[in-house]
Amino acid sequence: MLYPKLCLMALFWSGVFPAVNIMVQSMGIVTSVFLRFFAAALILLALLAWREGRLPRLTPRELVLVLGLGLLGITVYNTLFTAGLALVEASRAALIVPTNPAFTALFAALLLKERLGGTRALGVALCVACIFMWSAYTLLGRVALSTLSPLALSAYVMTAGSLPLALPAWLEPAPLAQVTWQGWSAFAYLVVFGTVIPFLWFYEGVKALGAARAAQFINLVPPLAVAESILLLGEPFVPALGVGSALVVAGLYLTNKPRAS
Repeated sequence: MLYPKLCLMALFWSGVFPAVNIMVQSMGIVTSVFLRFFAAALILLALLAWREGRLPRLTPRELVLVLGLGLLGITVYNTLFTAGLALVEASRAALIVPTNPAFTALFAALLLKERLGGTRALGVALCVACIFMWSAYTLLGRVALSTLSPLALSAYVMTAGSLPLALPAWLEPAPLAQVTWQGWSAFAYLVVFGTVIPFLWFYEGVKALGAARAAQFINLVPPLAVAESILLLGEPFVPALGVGSALVVAGLYLTNKPRAS
């Protein structure tokens, strides 16, 4: 069941791009990140207490890892990710998940003088920064999973990552009364299908397969996210989508095929 879970994880995470794009149109950036991960943390903590009968006590080493993962993967990474999506089209941001398109765009602007635009350049820079943060988040998560279950780690990391955003969210001049029903619908999707389920399944994959192999499934996110952005947001069609999707599937197969004995 692990491989189907990781494929569904990619599908759910691909929906994050258009969902965040819709949500930040009427909800503040910091507020949306705080509410999304705080709500997800409450759900996961309740599930953890129900499944394990208690909330596991962390050792000093585990506490340091959880705090680091929370700050890196939730507080900083997802704030930058959401801010980037507020500046760049969801389909373009999705194609920055693999590093090649991001650096191609940057070098095209620097060397070939292709116009990138100030706002779009900032969005690309934020998304590129997220790439490096997610890599560190995945590797640290692998270390923490040596003693913590995926459920416990997910619950504690989201708690640790969301709480530092409480005060900035409260100070953000973006009242919740102005959030549209579309924004709340996108928020509900993000909490359950964009956070609780895929983060838990991702850690299950990291623990079972290792960081490198589990992370390969994230390559499914860009073509799926582009397709969803075209369908849901009416963004322009990318002609290379079919070729890119085939290459992603081929890469996943070659990375995860059993080694010949």
